[in-house]
Amino acid sequence: MFSVSKGSIVYANVKRIFNACTFQQIRTFIQMGTNLKVVDNSGAKRVKCIQALKGKKGGRLGDTIIASVKDAQPGGKVKKGQVVYGVVVRAAMQKGRSDGSEVKFDDNAVVLVNKQGEPIGTRVFGPVPHELRKKKHVKILSLAQHIA
Repeated sequence: MFSVSKGSIVYANVKRIFNACTFQQIRTFIQMGTNLKVVDNSGAKRVKCIQALKGKKGGRLGDTIIASVKDAQPGGKVKKGQVVYGVVVRAAMQKGRSDGSEVKFDDNAVVLVNKQGEPIGTRVFGPVPHELRKKKHVKILSLAQHIA
């Protein structure tokens, strides 16, 4: 028969809570090596982040990143292995707003853009945050189905 003292049970619960907290800290921002979903009709399905632009350690909502296309549809505007620019439109990291509310998405997603910042695709699927307006990505907002 196996018995556990009360002190061990409390320690196990604390350890479990600590592990849950450290998992949340890992999901902070889009960094090098992060896989992202592409939510436009440019032809790419999935990209991998190479670098966040403007000297930042990582990308957040509205930031531009450099990525490599890992999975693409045949006949699309971009091909597998191509290096592209993308704007982060959804991030699993919590973002505070000025009115006190917070926005958080289930996945990490980008819209592919050219060097001038114009979208490659003509449609954007799913919700995008209205914080993109402050980052001068109004064209992405106009193509989006829903603004969160």
